[in-house]
Amino acid sequence: MSDNNQKSDSPQSTNLVVSIDHLLPETLFLVPIRGRPVFPGMVTPLVIAPGPLSQAVDVISKKTGYLGLVMQEDDQAEEIIAEKLYHTGTAVKILKKINLPEGGIHILVNTLQRFTIKEFVYTRPNVVAKVEYHPDVYDSRDKEIMALTRAVLAQAKEMMNESPFFTEEMKVTLVNVDEPGKIADFVCSILNLEKHEFQDILETFDVKRRLEKALVFITRELELLRLQKKIQGEIHRKIEEQQREFFLREQLKAIRQELGQRQGYQERNAEYYRTKIENLKLPAEAREKVLAEIDKLEYIDSNSAEFSVVRNYLDTIIDLPWEEPTFHEIDLNYARKVLNRDHFGLEDVKERILEFLAVRKLRHNEKGSILCLVGPPGAGKTSLGKSIAEAMQRKFYRFSLGGMRDEAEIKGHRRTYVGAMPGKIIQALRVVKSKNPVLMLDEIDKLGISFQGDPASALLEVLDPAQNTEFRDHYLDLPFDLSYIVFITTANTLDPVPEPLLDRMEIIRLAGYTPEEKVQIARRFIIPRTIKEFGLSKKEAPQLSTKVVRFIIDGYSREAGVRSLEKEIQKFYRKAAYAIVEHKPFPKEITEKELVEILGQPRFSIKDEIRIITYGVALGLAYTAWGGAALLVEANAMPGRGRFKLTGQLGKVMQESAEIALTYIRSYTSDAAYFQRHDIHLHVPDGATPKDGPSAGITIATALLSLYRKKKIKFGYAMTGELGLNGEVMPIGGLREKVIAARRVGIKHVILPKENEKDLNELPTSVKKGLVFHLVSEFHEVEKVVFGS
Repeated sequence: MSDNNQKSDSPQSTNLVVSIDHLLPETLFLVPIRGRPVFPGMVTPLVIAPGPLSQAVDVISKKTGYLGLVMQEDDQAEEIIAEKLYHTGTAVKILKKINLPEGGIHILVNTLQRFTIKEFVYTRPNVVAKVEYHPDVYDSRDKEIMALTRAVLAQAKEMMNESPFFTEEMKVTLVNVDEPGKIADFVCSILNLEKHEFQDILETFDVKRRLEKALVFITRELELLRLQKKIQGEIHRKIEEQQREFFLREQLKAIRQELGQRQGYQERNAEYYRTKIENLKLPAEAREKVLAEIDKLEYIDSNSAEFSVVRNYLDTIIDLPWEEPTFHEIDLNYARKVLNRDHFGLEDVKERILEFLAVRKLRHNEKGSILCLVGPPGAGKTSLGKSIAEAMQRKFYRFSLGGMRDEAEIKGHRRTYVGAMPGKIIQALRVVKSKNPVLMLDEIDKLGISFQGDPASALLEVLDPAQNTEFRDHYLDLPFDLSYIVFITTANTLDPVPEPLLDRMEIIRLAGYTPEEKVQIARRFIIPRTIKEFGLSKKEAPQLSTKVVRFIIDGYSREAGVRSLEKEIQKFYRKAAYAIVEHKPFPKEITEKELVEILGQPRFSIKDEIRIITYGVALGLAYTAWGGAALLVEANAMPGRGRFKLTGQLGKVMQESAEIALTYIRSYTSDAAYFQRHDIHLHVPDGATPKDGPSAGITIATALLSLYRKKKIKFGYAMTGELGLNGEVMPIGGLREKVIAARRVGIKHVILPKENEKDLNELPTSVKKGLVFHLVSEFHEVEKVVFGS
């Protein structure tokens, strides 16, 4: 090396070592370098690109041969800017120069000593600066320096043994270097450090501090090497196990071929399933178990029952969607178009569904809530589910829970017999081949309970987002993530649904349709679909005017939904199709009279529905699983001993409401003698239909008061409200359904509890159109409305 080691002449510092080179100039021509600095005490090559810099270096090589190597702050900079150079670098001596064919030069330099820039002499076109040199100064007998040097050497040797990238030349160089500062420099030069860490070592002039930093860096590098070696060892071990298994199987095949044995049916099956499983992204637990089942398949007799059980199990595993699902961005405008295209009316329901989709769009989370659509039959619950799936661009699958009494239908059968199969959820995923479909569980209110278990309780795990991430079907006996599925359940009423199950669902109520909405649904959807399904052309199909459609609704179809309306329209077009095929005459423009001849006499009429022809009769409004309904309450009295008789299949709650109404009316009239001398019979017609609920309280009380006064209530009035013992009228539920039922039977005045005013204000104008509402809080207000006194 070109620098000289000299000892000081002072007697007090005979152990102080100073590395000095007397030949180094005061000014240096600076050459910027990139990536990492060059440390003193090494011989290194440099390539300088064609240009003014290479020309200047060529001139210097023929004169002094000294350069200063400094790093650029920005490695991407093309132009040399003095202010963007680090102020600490390494002085070098050019040992050899080679001119390159395409221009530029290749030089071999000996790195000598650290320096810092004092001032720039000039900066254009190249940089020359006055410098100050910093030789290594240390006490050769300092125990800390000796200990640090040994520690760095020991770690460096261990690192070289751990890593295959260090050459023998590097190891020899490390042994030959004896100065502590240069040992630290050499060790840091072979480490994989950050740019600022290299520069920090170069700028550390104190030898002891440089050794300490070098020890930290080499210890960190050694830990990374050990971790890398551990990871590589695990990977090699896995590869060796796979290769060993492969070689053994190949040897087994070769042995069988030598023995003249053909590959058996079991082996071909096992090889087929093994190939399929390799292409699936199974979790570690699932892969381990499935491979064990495949190994078992090789040794089971193909004629045994267990062979079929294992094969069916593996087929199920292969058919399931194990990969992460692909997600589509939710487009609310598209979703709105789909909902409006497929459904007329139901504006509040559509808005609620769009809110649900908007939350999922903003949250960017595919996991979450479960919707429950509650409404009467024929209200469009299933078709709404299909529209939601289309709006979310997902696959749709529906199955019914009605009558299901075995929890194995949900969680699957255990594989202990030949007929075992997975539950409905896993079967659905196997069919749709998607991990994030829209799954509709229809008729959740009709689940049963038997000795075989409670399927409603089994659904708790399926529908709970906190549990279904690792759902274990009894058949699979493997964790499967159901949290990506959008569950939609449907019900006609929520009364039979267990409370814990309701807590996991967001309820959306479909109240049914007004007659005006039914007319539009019939003309826009039902009639065109029926004509197309029955193979009729628009030219030959008879037309139903709005007036005739309204006549069908009023006379033949008064339920909350449109299912019976669709049946009546289909009945009409079947007769039309029959007449066309038989070449019989059939009217093109249908009148109401002709419609009666085709469909038969109407089943409903306004007079039959209300029929308040005497006193003791009141009309109430009820909420049932089929929507809203108008309910007559009839009371009659006869001489007797004050007995009270109830008929009409009344439930316990409704019987209690009748008792409360009788007690209040006896108190209200203050005529105890009348009620002691008469037996009273209360009847609710349509006796074959069970009835229950508290909202008939004011209707029963009104019927009893009408009977007592022998005075009919006003025509066209209906009411609903729970009655207290002191005459207080309390709020009810199902208001929308009841108001729609009132409109359906031609009621003009509806009496409601005062506390339901907020619910009334939320109803659409189209539902309230043509009705007068009377809000009451006490029974005497009901009396004033219906009797006018």
